[in-house]
Amino acid sequence: MSNWGDVEAKIERHECGCWTWTGAPLACNVFRYVAEAFGTPLPTGQLYRMPGCVLVNECVNPSHIGTSDDFMRAVQRQLEDASEQPKTPTELKLTSRDSRFLKSLRIGWD
Repeated sequence: MSNWGDVEAKIERHECGCWTWTGAPLACNVFRYVAEAFGTPLPTGQLYRMPGCVLVNECVNPSHIGTSDDFMRAVQRQLEDASEQPKTPTELKLTSRDSRFLKSLRIGWD
């Protein structure tokens, strides 16, 4: 197993949370190499990019790679989070132009 310090020196971390490999090409799978050095070996079988992974195929961040079950759980969490968002705006600010337009309509309220 590789030393994480040596591996980390060949990784560029991006603001979006993705990591890219900047080292020389490897004879092995770079995603598995990074994950094992990081201490989170990837499961065998088909792997998927997690929702929100911006750099997709270039990303070697182990937390952005998972099984189909991991992917489905991540999508479910996103759907649950989206359903908890308020359906209507909590605050509406009118510009002075908006105010002038509304006043020009001369709507009478009974």
